[in-house]
Amino acid sequence: MDALADWLQSTWINGVVMGYAWSWPSLETVHFIALCFLIGALLIMDLRLIGFQSVIPLRAVHRLMPVAIVAFTFSLLSGIGFLFGDPNLYFINPAFWIKMGLVALAGLNFLVYYFKVEPALVALGPSEPTPPLAKTVGVASLVFWFGVLTFGRLLPYLGTGGG
Repeated sequence: MDALADWLQSTWINGVVMGYAWSWPSLETVHFIALCFLIGALLIMDLRLIGFQSVIPLRAVHRLMPVAIVAFTFSLLSGIGFLFGDPNLYFINPAFWIKMGLVALAGLNFLVYYFKVEPALVALGPSEPTPPLAKTVGVASLVFWFGVLTFGRLLPYLGTGGG
């Protein structure tokens, strides 16, 4: 890990992130706004999958998927900026590793949605109840993403060696 951290710190990205007073706050702003859009879109989609507000057509809710994907992309890119900026802060932090594990689980959950749930939803009428697997995927998504938010927020407080 030390070699990877050293390499990350030797890149031009580290120079941009750490070399300008506005870089880190700009990354934080982008990360926060992207997470707001991501969680907002996922909350609506997942609650509909679980069965709430079944009067809202599934097709209408599905239109939020591009919002979630673009928001995730911005969140990922800004998060990579943080990692390049101060890898030693993140590599020693258990909250970071838990957060990354939850992001990976959320990604696997999305694959289950994309390959198993979404094809089943196409056959449903606009306001029909969703199948049990869709409900499970929706609950898992909410648990994983709210875990990501929680452990992201705990990053400054866990594993830093400070007080």
